[in-house]
Amino acid sequence: MKTLILKDIVKNSSSVDEGFVLFNHLKNAFLNNQTIILQVDSDLSLSSSFLNSSVGEFLDAYGFSNFRKTLKFKGSKTQFERFNKYIKEYRDLFLA
Repeated sequence: MKTLILKDIVKNSSSVDEGFVLFNHLKNAFLNNQTIILQVDSDLSLSSSFLNSSVGEFLDAYGFSNFRKTLKFKGSKTQFERFNKYIKEYRDLFLA
């Protein structure tokens, strides 16, 4: 398992371009059958644009079960709830 500290791999967590940076890390981990622990500091805000171009892109390309195999989350309760809410809403919308 490899740990990625989000603030070390992106300049911010609010832009589409920086979301693609995270997506590429997720994609490479998936293609190499690796699991990533994503560590998110409590002072980072996770914008919907960032989440769409990282998590959303991964879910579109590889599906939820592969997402669960590829990524584990480490962060504050607030960050986890934001991340979890995004995924839940994505899945609800996708299945509709």
